[in-house]
Amino acid sequence: MWRKAVLKAGLLVVMVALCVRLPIVQAAGENWTSPTTANLYSVFMLSADDGWAVGQDGTIIHWNGTDWSNVTSPTQYDLGSVFMLSADEGWAVGLDIIHWDGTSWSTVTSPTTSWLYSVFMLSASDGWAVGEDGTIIHWDGTSWSIVTSPPTEIICSVHMVSANNVWAVGYFGTILYWDGTSWSTVTSPTVADLYSVDMLSASDGWAVGSVGTIIRWDGNDWSIVSSPTLMELYSVDMVTSSDGWIVGFLGTITRWNGASWSNATSPAMWDLWSVDMISASDGWAVGSYGTIIRWTGTAWIPEFPATILMPLILCLTLVAVILAKQCQKRTKPP
Repeated sequence: MWRKAVLKAGLLVVMVALCVRLPIVQAAGENWTSPTTANLYSVFMLSADDGWAVGQDGTIIHWNGTDWSNVTSPTQYDLGSVFMLSADEGWAVGLDIIHWDGTSWSTVTSPTTSWLYSVFMLSASDGWAVGEDGTIIHWDGTSWSIVTSPPTEIICSVHMVSANNVWAVGYFGTILYWDGTSWSTVTSPTVADLYSVDMLSASDGWAVGSVGTIIRWDGNDWSIVSSPTLMELYSVDMVTSSDGWIVGFLGTITRWNGASWSNATSPAMWDLWSVDMISASDGWAVGSYGTIIRWTGTAWIPEFPATILMPLILCLTLVAVILAKQCQKRTKPP
């Protein structure tokens, strides 16, 4: 009996290992791989042929329409957010602020020593970045400078509708608004931490956060929207008012259909930290351990770094051996 248990456990390991390896067999024309095992915290796509992702220890990777590749980084600190204005103009922030000029990334003088979690650029001369200790800084085309803001702990995300309409969200349900003159606190319907905000227009926006929190702006108020999950939700990106995506803890993916949010099938095994949609039929999400997944219009397809497969298989093997031993003990005659 125990030999059969061992055989079954072994077959289980092989099947699971094969399933883990399946991301290599992707949809037709999809043969890209992840070039890193570092956590990826932010992704920004300029087009189907040009995109960037940043993350742990200054990791920067670039998509050229065919594959992702590592790009030389000027920092070793984590990068929490990347925003590209064009193929020749982009920014990423963390403890350092770095700038892309079309050829290389370089460090730019920062007015703060606080970690910055999010950056959003309206133009080459107008942008905002936010972070810990309630830090908010502004780019005027020449330099970054600190802007006074209401006292708060951590601001996680910022989004610009226009130069005079900017939103930021953070811990304990914090919602801040820039009217072109000053930042002010806006009444929040939640005390949950808010990690991401995405605005479609001045009268339509979304924010997501801890314990599955989803809230929506209708032009007058923010209100709670029913959520299909209690998982942490780290990033939201809306394609249109009737199509949007949220990603989060342990590969959670939820989709908006214009009426409600529902859980979507996810190929990711670890946290997904950022999602960016190019269109209704093309988008990307990135996460822990170099996880990269792509939306094809019908399904999310994954790619995991091959270097993490062996540890996974070893762990699965160990679990199978333990299960087999337990079966052996139970099937031994008294």
